[in-house]
Amino acid sequence: MLPKYAFPFIICMFLLMGCDTTEKTSEKSVHDPIETKQNNSSNQKNKSLENKLLPPKFSITKFEMNYIPENKELTFLMNYEIDQDIYEILQENTQKLYFSLEYPEAVYDVLHKTTSESVLAEQPTDHKTTYQTPFKLNIDLTKKELEKIKNNLSGFNLIIADKDKDPIAHFIDLNGFNTFDPDTSNSTHIDEITK
Repeated sequence: MLPKYAFPFIICMFLLMGCDTTEKTSEKSVHDPIETKQNNSSNQKNKSLENKLLPPKFSITKFEMNYIPENKELTFLMNYEIDQDIYEILQENTQKLYFSLEYPEAVYDVLHKTTSESVLAEQPTDHKTTYQTPFKLNIDLTKKELEKIKNNLSGFNLIIADKDKDPIAHFIDLNGFNTFDPDTSNSTHIDEITK
């Protein structure tokens, strides 16, 4: 015979097991919306430009300098090309690109800054893939200072930022970038795999 307390103990065990199953079911239904949100946010991340602004999807085709002494205006012109994938991402109303020049250390004393102001990139339209961005600086330069900048053009770098002005890409040597050939260049490309 079973002791007189065994029957109520067995009933309590069944009730507790039933409660535990109910908690797990409600726990799963609470986590389902989070999983859905995570899936939605990962779809939005696919629209991000981060880790996508690499050659050949984004290429700098020309970088040059002009100075107009009468206006005391120094202009750096950067030509660049994007592919169709980048074009499509930039069609989103929330996507924007900002460019900023990183000056070579040798010209800090001439330009009195380490970087240029951020310039908003032109919004792509009509399936056009080539663009030009000017970086203008009002500054009075002597011939010697102008020559110093020209001699250091290969030291100018580009910082690309997203709509929040957070840096997402960094290009080294804009002047020499348009001659980049991955088969013959000494430059290396670091993939996400090697990070």
